[in-house]
Amino acid sequence: MQDTLRRGAAPTLSSVTLILCIHDHQPIGNLDGVFEHAYKFSYLPFLQRIENYPGIKFVLHTTGPLLEWMEANAPDYIERVGALAARGQVEILTGAFYEPILPAIPERDAKGQIELSTDYIERRFGVRPRGMWLAERVWEPGIARVIAESGVEYVALDDYEFRLAGVPDSDLTGHFMTEDHGVPLKLFPISKRLRYLIPFAEPSETLDHLRSIAEQGDDLVAVFGDDGEKFGVWPGTHKHVYEDGWLDRFLQALDDSSDWLNTSTFAEFVDSVPSRGRAYLPSSSYPEMMEWALPTTARREYESFREKLKQEGWEERWGTFVSGGTWKGFLSKYGEANHMLRKMYRVSNKVENAVSGALSNGRPRAGDQVVADHGADTVVAAAREALWKGQCNCAYWHGVFGGIYLPHLRSAIYQHLIRAENILDAGQERGLEVNAEVIDHDLDGNQEVLLESKDINAYIHPSRGGMLFELDLRRAEWNALATMSRYEEVYHNALENSSLGGNNAETVSIHDAMVAKDAGLSELIHPDTYPRVGAIDHILPVGVGLNEMRDPAGSDLVPLGGERYEFEVMRYEGGAGVGLAVRADVPSESGAVPIELTKTVSLDIAGRLRVSWSLKAESTLDAVFASEWTLALLTGHPDYAELVCDGDCMIRADSSHQLESCRHLAVRDRIRREVIRMDFGVEAGVWIHPLETASQSESGFERVYQGITILPHWRISLAAGETATFEMTLESEAL
Repeated sequence: MQDTLRRGAAPTLSSVTLILCIHDHQPIGNLDGVFEHAYKFSYLPFLQRIENYPGIKFVLHTTGPLLEWMEANAPDYIERVGALAARGQVEILTGAFYEPILPAIPERDAKGQIELSTDYIERRFGVRPRGMWLAERVWEPGIARVIAESGVEYVALDDYEFRLAGVPDSDLTGHFMTEDHGVPLKLFPISKRLRYLIPFAEPSETLDHLRSIAEQGDDLVAVFGDDGEKFGVWPGTHKHVYEDGWLDRFLQALDDSSDWLNTSTFAEFVDSVPSRGRAYLPSSSYPEMMEWALPTTARREYESFREKLKQEGWEERWGTFVSGGTWKGFLSKYGEANHMLRKMYRVSNKVENAVSGALSNGRPRAGDQVVADHGADTVVAAAREALWKGQCNCAYWHGVFGGIYLPHLRSAIYQHLIRAENILDAGQERGLEVNAEVIDHDLDGNQEVLLESKDINAYIHPSRGGMLFELDLRRAEWNALATMSRYEEVYHNALENSSLGGNNAETVSIHDAMVAKDAGLSELIHPDTYPRVGAIDHILPVGVGLNEMRDPAGSDLVPLGGERYEFEVMRYEGGAGVGLAVRADVPSESGAVPIELTKTVSLDIAGRLRVSWSLKAESTLDAVFASEWTLALLTGHPDYAELVCDGDCMIRADSSHQLESCRHLAVRDRIRREVIRMDFGVEAGVWIHPLETASQSESGFERVYQGITILPHWRISLAAGETATFEMTLESEAL
């Protein structure tokens, strides 16, 4: 035999099993046109092609938001998938229905979402799924028990995650057992090599790779598991996959290789091939995700080190031991992600308290799968559905897709979380009161003040200048401060080297796309030094104007938002609030001037938010006092948003303006059908400018409108010991 091999004869070719697992997803809040485009250009043509090859088996996971869209807009697609399942060609996976990051949500919600998906699939497709797709393959050891106790037998994770656990490459051709507290779960490794070959390389390259596995022995498996959108939605892929015939060639190549290559499902494989033994994986995800989750400075160092490994030829041997961060790193990288998640936990606790209340009254647990069509149980079920929609993962992080930078995704998260609160409060017939709570809401080690009424929720950071970081207009289901600040991103370095234009001419992975979709993006990459939210106090030198405030990071202006304010909660008949105070030195032409600033934020039951300031200078002070508010609009286009000064001066929300005098400013949002009215008490100058970011998406670098920044300001000239006072009121009404 050895002599035969030395003469160049081919080694014996055993059979290898290929599992093709396709994951189709569109997030809560995505535009209907995006759903439609993805359906026509990816999901439907893929299904049409694979129906022509009944001998090729595959695995399909479709998330809840997409299934709900298909039920309403493409029911025939669901019927066709059901037919494939009935004839055994497709295995349908369950998942957490609205595609949350499982370790990031309460266990009760994780189990509920998995069970919701499983029951939906059994009801709609006639099969009860045994396996599960894990959102973004974000794994923490403790979720093995959560998944298994939800009735799931197996889940697929990236082979990189197995390598981090020390599993050798030679063993990544089977499945493994893991457990948590004695509850077992089977794990399959997804091949990164296949993820990058399919569909970008020619089918022959994929066959060569599979052939190399077949040469290693019997009962071996290779798993492809990736987004269905790469078959038609990613830039250039529709032409490549369908018009140029890649998918037809690929399926035919698989069919022609049936003498040594099997296509199978997870279920068939686990039923016929025993596991390779136990494996305990660390907290992890696919390698790109772990890199994206790193803080920007650390990510640059990480990339430099990986490049060093490549240059020295060490990556193949030592790269296994180089790991990025974990998904929860996004919660420290982006304050906006953490605030959304903490809001989600707060609402989840409210829903659970409502469930507990129903149980204590002798009613059956509501909202799990089948809800009795009566009273409080129906209320709780509706609130829970809204909560679960608010757990959809895409708006909570950012990688190669727009993610948290996309305002319509962030807005949808808050919309559903606020809706859940509204449903619960409507069921409780909430009284005429404003609740004030002191709590470390965002888990930063400092206490926040939460004011909540039937009309408005206002959340305040005393430790960060008394700024408002959430302002829920409950009728409109709108957090008017759900903005996105400008952060330093690693890919900003590539903007200077990117081309301006449309999609890449050649079909490449989205990880390699370097196209600038808009001009002037390099002007937007100065990172903000403070969150762009509401009630941010500024004491500015005379002469500072709109240009400096458009890019405060570039002008080195530091607001009092960086100061820690002392605070005291105030409760009074018909309302509640917080009193804040700080002593600080502010710059002036004659040197630093000590000042004392007191600030009150109050909310009354009529839905009026009042902010008042009293500024006392200990020596002569000639300056400008300004309060900065950035309101989260979905677009600044004049068809959908505009500002009105003193009832008649129309102002565009997509450009900058400098108003010399304005007392009443209205912000009209025609999408949400809501108008925010700001009354400055006395005449004020107002600087207005859009807040935009430069972020990466699957099709390149793009300009994203985040909202409109409004800075009412007043000139102050104080002698030693003198005081200046200011006040503004904010309220909203239906448009």
